Amino acid sequence: MKFRLSVVTALFTMFLAANTCFALSGGQRTIEMLVRGGPESQREAAQNICNGMDRNPEVLDVVAEVLLQTYQRPGFIEADATAWLCKALGSSGNVRYKGVLQQITDKASDRKVRKYAEQSLGMLGQGAAPPYTAGTVDLAKLREGSINSQEQPKTSVQTGQPSSGTAGNATFDRISNGMSMEEVFALLGQPTATTSRITGKAWAPFYYGGDTTRMFALYKGKGRIIFSNASRYTPVWRVIEVVSDPAESGYP
Repeated sequence: MKFRLSVVTALFTMFLAANTCFALSGGQRTIEMLVRGGPESQREAAQNICNGMDRNPEVLDVVAEVLLQTYQRPGFIEADATAWLCKALGSSGNVRYKGVLQQITDKASDRKVRKYAEQSLGMLGQGAAPPYTAGTVDLAKLREGSINSQEQPKTSVQTGQPSSGTAGNATFDRISNGMSMEEVFALLGQPTATTSRITGKAWAPFYYGGDTTRMFALYKGKGRIIFSNASRYTPVWRVIEVVSDPAESGYP
């Protein structure tokens, strides 16, 4: 009996530890999407928060800072991402972000952004809490730390020996048209940021082929890889262009 209890206790402890590690890694992943990604990545992170996947205070403070720095950015996709970020703060119910959402409600130039900021403001709870103030989170420092944490010695995928060539040129040389996105990421690692746009084919009536969307994987100091979707209904991305550019900023 004691042995069974010990086994159950050990398994329960392992379960808690695994879930704690998952939560922490999930939170870090969300922060990286917010500080390193373009509007599409930020929108996805906000949607995850709205769905209850990650609402810890550290992540929410990053959302607040991103909003304060970007809520005036122009563009349809940008406005949609900003609206979702507002909803993410509203879904937390935390009155700490009342001032942030009030500022956006009063001053945002985009009507959609103002609308969702006001709706999110109404979702916050009652009571008092120390308000979030601009600059509490240093996004530049977070971004730099995220990039540095992913820097590893370049190695050859096939032989395990150090790659030849200078910073990233050899690995970019491995990429060719037709490779899948998964193959590219396996060779180069995750990009600094990603962004996307639709093409004119997306608007063509009765067109069910591919290349309706382009995805751009941006690698700071190396260049960018451009992917196209195989078809409107197949989530497979293939390389259509490789652009080596040491001046690439890594951000949309």
